[in-house]
Amino acid sequence: MGSSEAGRKTGEELSPRRWVAVACIGLMHAALMGVLMVPGAYADTFIGGWGVSQEMFVQLTMIGFLTGAVFSIPMGMLADRFGVTRVLGAGMVISLVASLARVFCTSYWPLYASCFVMGIGLAGLNSNSVKFLRAWFGTRQLTTAMTLYVSGAGIGVTAAMGIAAEVPSVHTAFVGASAAFAVACVVWFALARMPRGAAVERDDYSLAAVRAVLKNRTLLLVSAAMVFSMASMAAYSGNVPMGLAGKGLDPATAAAWASLINLFGMPSNWIAGPIADKLRRIKPVMAVSAFGGSALLITAWSLPVGPWSLPLFLAGAIVVWGNVALIKGSVGMIPDIEPRYLGTAGGIQTFFQNLAAFVIPSFVFVPLSGGSMPAYFVLCGVSVIIAGAIMMIAPELGLAGKVHRARDSRADQSSR
Repeated sequence: MGSSEAGRKTGEELSPRRWVAVACIGLMHAALMGVLMVPGAYADTFIGGWGVSQEMFVQLTMIGFLTGAVFSIPMGMLADRFGVTRVLGAGMVISLVASLARVFCTSYWPLYASCFVMGIGLAGLNSNSVKFLRAWFGTRQLTTAMTLYVSGAGIGVTAAMGIAAEVPSVHTAFVGASAAFAVACVVWFALARMPRGAAVERDDYSLAAVRAVLKNRTLLLVSAAMVFSMASMAAYSGNVPMGLAGKGLDPATAAAWASLINLFGMPSNWIAGPIADKLRRIKPVMAVSAFGGSALLITAWSLPVGPWSLPLFLAGAIVVWGNVALIKGSVGMIPDIEPRYLGTAGGIQTFFQNLAAFVIPSFVFVPLSGGSMPAYFVLCGVSVIIAGAIMMIAPELGLAGKVHRARDSRADQSSR
């Protein structure tokens, strides 16, 4: 839908430059996720050569989520006060410096510390992506924009893992990742900005924002849904080859299947958002994604390997992966959260998202699965089903939902 048609339906005039904006923030998401996940391709180097235990290695690959839990709310609140691009730019500079410092690490704890600091930029992005994209895309195309942003993570991780597999030296991989990240930062500072007039949505900054947002029942429901959805997605990250090997596949086949699953999952992000925006409803798309996709994946992980296995995995991936973007974009669609508080709202939602991603895979799924990797991934599917059930309880946040119709009715009455 063009910006003029969107404007007639919602009163929002959308600039053609919004596609540059979403490309910039999507590129930064890909770059940050990619540089953070590079260590995941060198398990043998760290566990064998550096003497790192398997538990310590898993914590290293998940460290960005811990940083997000610590810094997401502060980064959102700072953006509400000082502006999104300024705060995001500062976070990216901090992450770039930490990435360069990682090049010189020769032991685990300095590496762990540098990766923790690198996560600050990612915390800023995830906290303020809704505020940034809402300013450019309004409510009419916000879900589409958010799915494009979220897909950057999958692209970044897939690219990082694929390239790292061809680079035998972890030091060389760290140098290359830092160089690619620096290029992405240059693109951001050259092209990314908020639209004209967006500055009026900045807040004076006070804890009133936190109090107002925390009282919002719909935000808490959406955040709870994100807890279970993101826990599943984090558990999948980097662990699919190990899980497939647990089902009896040889390492090379397991790695090839994992790459295919990642590739088939990416279009889910590009499909789910536009469909939800076209229908003006999020719940129907979320139901298909969460319930249908999880059912396919649970079936694939539960059955012994056979000719049906790979098609089930691929079908499940292309259906299920869009649910994260649908939930995250819903934050910007809550009508009783003022746009000036969207940084704080996004920070609160991102806090729960990252805390769940760091804690649940290691400290809930692993004990419950009893050491069985197929059972571990079945729990991932169950987690997404729970996320979908929570979103069914929450109000319909698409523009055809009751909350938006009630808001539009009040606006019409006040204008008469």
